[in-house]
Amino acid sequence: MKVLVIGDEHTYGYGLSGGNLSYIGHFIRQISRAGRAVSVEAYAHLTMAQTIATLAQLPLNRYDLIILQLDYTLIQTAASPFLYSSGVTVPVFPNSASLSRPSLSSRMKALGAGLLSLVRTPRDLTSISILLNQLRPYRHNVLLLTPFSHREPLSRWLRNRSRAVLLQEADRRLVSVFDTDSVIRPREEYFLPNDKEHLNAISHELLGRSLFDFYQSAPTIVTIQAFRKD
Repeated sequence: MKVLVIGDEHTYGYGLSGGNLSYIGHFIRQISRAGRAVSVEAYAHLTMAQTIATLAQLPLNRYDLIILQLDYTLIQTAASPFLYSSGVTVPVFPNSASLSRPSLSSRMKALGAGLLSLVRTPRDLTSISILLNQLRPYRHNVLLLTPFSHREPLSRWLRNRSRAVLLQEADRRLVSVFDTDSVIRPREEYFLPNDKEHLNAISHELLGRSLFDFYQSAPTIVTIQAFRKD
């Protein structure tokens, strides 16, 4: 089974101590325990524009499952300059939990652009609309994740607005969405110490296990065991 994962630093378990798995690690472990061999190709720190560009370059028909962890930039226009960065798109490695994160200034600029996009971006020009149109031929193999919760009020509000847009747009296009708010709440016990953004090890495990359960039962996803034996 070949899995493509695109997300942020949670993909590789940012901030977790050695031996603790990210939510993707727990998800893959559950698949392996079900008796299926799994290979994973993961990309992290991609803006929505980079995600769209990366997907255009990859042979999407060769993946059995495509997991996209989205953030609040999904409501911005795909042409927004804040969706771009100078980084080269390369896969991340399983033990790369110490990789650097986007700078604070770039994240604040993106946050401001996200607020502006709420009032002036036509729906058909938002990144999520373009992304979902791009994924339409593969929608039975696509699993989207809503933006993770955040303890900072403004960031949380923007993510909640983005979450609502994602759920609505995905429902229109019959794409499966796992609502991470069903597992993760904006409370201290879900996050790393003195960190309002990054999940702790327990939350990663809860999220990974819940994601696997959702994957097994998602109505629009053709699970691998339905048509192939590994």
